[in-house]
Amino acid sequence: MSAKVCIVLIACIGAIAAQHYYQQANHEEEHYAPAHYEFNYDIHDDHTGDVHGQKEVREGDKTQGEYYLIDADGHKRTVTYQVDGKSGFIAQVHREPIKGYQAPQPVQKILAAPVQQHYYQH
Repeated sequence: MSAKVCIVLIACIGAIAAQHYYQQANHEEEHYAPAHYEFNYDIHDDHTGDVHGQKEVREGDKTQGEYYLIDADGHKRTVTYQVDGKSGFIAQVHREPIKGYQAPQPVQKILAAPVQQHYYQH
């Protein structure tokens, strides 16, 4: 009778351990699921002349995107890129002049009087 009880007890412990392992395996599988996202933004600041933006899409190991900016010489630089697990990062750069582009004028600096500091000894 005690041999049967031992076998049943060992079988129960084995079933509990298997269930625990299965739950952990599923949890890790969910935790390390492939990444999926999409984002984009655009900046156009007339005060500073800062104009740039980006958009990107990722599905698993594959990422595609593009970003652009206005260089100081008045050219728009656009970089289109893609990444996958095998080839690495591949980018294509395209530059074109912007007709009628005028760089923002620098802000004039106003000189202020120097601050006087006084140190007192006790």
